[in-house]
Amino acid sequence: MSKPTTVAVTLDPESYAIFKEAMTLAESAGAKVTVGHLVQHHLHDEIRRQNPRKIAQRFLRSVVQQIKVAPSGETAGRKA
Repeated sequence: MSKPTTVAVTLDPESYAIFKEAMTLAESAGAKVTVGHLVQHHLHDEIRRQNPRKIAQRFLRSVVQQIKVAPSGETAGRKA
């Protein structure tokens, strides 16, 4: 079962400029798009190319490393 979610993305000025240029090109071809729509479409395509389960597992490993929690629930030498 898929669960929809909302994601906020903050672009650095250079990345925003690239998407803005793509928006300008799309508009000159007759399409009405926003930078937000282009970012959403691009991210969706990138996620579709990868396995969502692997993305989620990498995220979990990253969180565990950052807060130093063992998968069993232990934190920094203490048992939960």
